Amino acid sequence: MIADVEMNEPRTASPEDSSSSRQPSRMTLIWHGLLLAWFVVLCLVPDPRPLGTSELAVKGVRLLAGVSDPIARAFATIALRSMGLVVIGVLLVQSFGRARLKVVVPVALVLAPLLAVVAQWINYTYFPIAQQVWFGVVSAVLGVLLGFILRRNVVAMAALVILAVGLFVWGTSTSISDDLYDAARATGLHVLETADEIPKGDAGFEKLMEVAFAFAEDNSHGRDPVLPHRAAILALSVILGDGKVAKVAKREINLARLSQAEKLRRRITLYGRRDLSQHFWVSAGLAVLSDAAKSMTVGIAKEMMDSAGGSGFSFVDLTADRAGTLFTVAATRNEESARAMQARIRDGVVIADFVPNPLDLPEGIGNVDFQVEYGGLGGERTKKIVEEIRRRLDACEGLR
Repeated sequence: MIADVEMNEPRTASPEDSSSSRQPSRMTLIWHGLLLAWFVVLCLVPDPRPLGTSELAVKGVRLLAGVSDPIARAFATIALRSMGLVVIGVLLVQSFGRARLKVVVPVALVLAPLLAVVAQWINYTYFPIAQQVWFGVVSAVLGVLLGFILRRNVVAMAALVILAVGLFVWGTSTSISDDLYDAARATGLHVLETADEIPKGDAGFEKLMEVAFAFAEDNSHGRDPVLPHRAAILALSVILGDGKVAKVAKREINLARLSQAEKLRRRITLYGRRDLSQHFWVSAGLAVLSDAAKSMTVGIAKEMMDSAGGSGFSFVDLTADRAGTLFTVAATRNEESARAMQARIRDGVVIADFVPNPLDLPEGIGNVDFQVEYGGLGGERTKKIVEEIRRRLDACEGLR
């Protein structure tokens, strides 16, 4: 009888038991480690990622959806970038272990988007603009929801994370394709061989475009001219824009050739200004390596940083940025568009057909003035100027 009573008496938790219950389990610590590791990966993986995603991923989307190359590239890029941020939400939910849902839910829904935006901030080296913030927040929240759905099924959760991470790593290109690299290198060498024949100033801008695209046309007979055009734009973006474009493409540059390119770059102008030529070609090159939306985002972000302590926000620079992006779109949209561009450049380049004169637009605007007088990016005055820039760009025959 005494034994029965003792067996039925509730067991009082010892201090050791209480301390043990507060200790995170080994599995929880593993999820913490995975979350930290993945956060570091998202901070360090270069962005914009070259070509947005691998050619295999783009071809897969094209075959499954039956869409054009640019649409397939954009879809694959967005999906894979979102997947990387979704994993943050999934891992965060698991890192809470067996904590009560009423605590985990609000914390996870706040912390996951915060981690996603911070990862973007560190990756981009500037605070993401509104569209990028929303992209990060929505992706992270989706990850949190998936995490709660699969929270009690560790096997399914682990399979989801492995699949997502695997697709992200597989689909995210770390360098441009060998075909594009070889074509861009050949085009660049050809352009530099003609350097002594290139005039100074705006005439040099026009002549170099003609030289590069004539070489592209010579190398596209009987096949799709889109790749040679991408190569020509990429070569000019390194030579006339900035050698750092090649670093984004994860390719080495011959230092002797880089010095030669810098000498040529100093002689070339757009509407009398060397910086505008650089803006045009860097944006054009980034549109080749990533996508048009990303290229434009980089241009806007740079102007915002300049307004905060650099040369000031410039609608002049923004016009050249946008013109470079639209030029790449027009020259590489599809085979028909590429051949139309070949014909236009073959007839002779006129700068006004590709870049409207922006010199009467405001520039050198400090951050305070930009916010107060222009209302920032969403201000009415800014919108009017942006609409004027759009109208001028629409009038450029070479960008259609």
